[in-house]
Amino acid sequence: MFSSAPPLPPRGSSSPKVTFKGAQTWRESIGVVLSIALCLSLFISVITLAIYYWRDRGVYEELIDYLDKTISISKINYNHLLGLYQLSDKEVNVLSEERTYKTILGCYLLGDLACYVCLVLAIILYFTSNVSKSPSHIIFWVILCIGVLYCICEVHLFTFMLMPYSAALPNSTEQLLNHAIPHNPGGLMQMEQRLGCTFDHNLYAANKRRLNPRNTCDPQIESSFIPRFVLVFLLVLRLLPIVVCALLLAKRTPLSESIAMLVERLTPTRKKTSSVNVEKKLAPQLTNPPRAAGTPLPPIPSPTHIDHSISYNNAAYFATSGALGVSSSRSSDISRLDPGEMFRPPHHASGSIQSEV
Repeated sequence: MFSSAPPLPPRGSSSPKVTFKGAQTWRESIGVVLSIALCLSLFISVITLAIYYWRDRGVYEELIDYLDKTISISKINYNHLLGLYQLSDKEVNVLSEERTYKTILGCYLLGDLACYVCLVLAIILYFTSNVSKSPSHIIFWVILCIGVLYCICEVHLFTFMLMPYSAALPNSTEQLLNHAIPHNPGGLMQMEQRLGCTFDHNLYAANKRRLNPRNTCDPQIESSFIPRFVLVFLLVLRLLPIVVCALLLAKRTPLSESIAMLVERLTPTRKKTSSVNVEKKLAPQLTNPPRAAGTPLPPIPSPTHIDHSISYNNAAYFATSGALGVSSSRSSDISRLDPGEMFRPPHHASGSIQSEV
């Protein structure tokens, strides 16, 4: 009636097991990858902005110096054909825009450095502490979120602020020179020496000097202003790591696991090695527990140093006391024996001739 077969084992879940050991820190690992990627993009941005800031600073200083000297020369050597050289309101606004452009570019550079500091702090916190536990967990995410949001807002703000200046200043600067060169053609030599270029202009065709292939100063002045495609490139370079890491953080995938595992291998293993060393030290103690402190056992004497008088006295004591039901007559006989005869080898009687002899 009843089968004697053992019951079936309970059915386990068919869902695949998670093989990632650091399940509690996989999001933090992706976050530190985002920080490293943003640091690389910020490094490229800082180098690019520093180059253009240095170029614009030199061009702006030379341009202001040339215009000041041109105004002074025009007052001293008045030319009736050209008239007195004076800056118009539009040209004054152009110089003001160049100062504003230089200020915005410098703030953009400093903003990138500030964002760089936030991300470096997040990276240092990840590699020097256990971010899976609070308060390091909370501090890590707060610093990372502040750094990422700051990077997004900063790059958008300065990109759209520099766009109008990047498009208008090259042409405005060229028009400034077109107006000033006829009044002070000799002052271009100093600008050529400091900038390391040549205008090679014709005094009577100053407005057409861009058509001269030997003119290298005007292209150099124009290239000192950061182009719009460079601003767009820096914007895309900043947003691309954020978008990719946001997709990795949205859902746990084999790709995110592999990236997190790679980052986990780069973390210092001081805590893991210390725990392993403690386990190795405790293992022999658990297998061979230490003996409790007490009186040490006496050494076992060798057979040659046994005191037979002790054995004789014990035998005599048991014989006289009648212990263990042994007859007193037999025990008295044993007690009368000499100790030397007790340990003498027995003599067996034999009927052979050799034994009788």
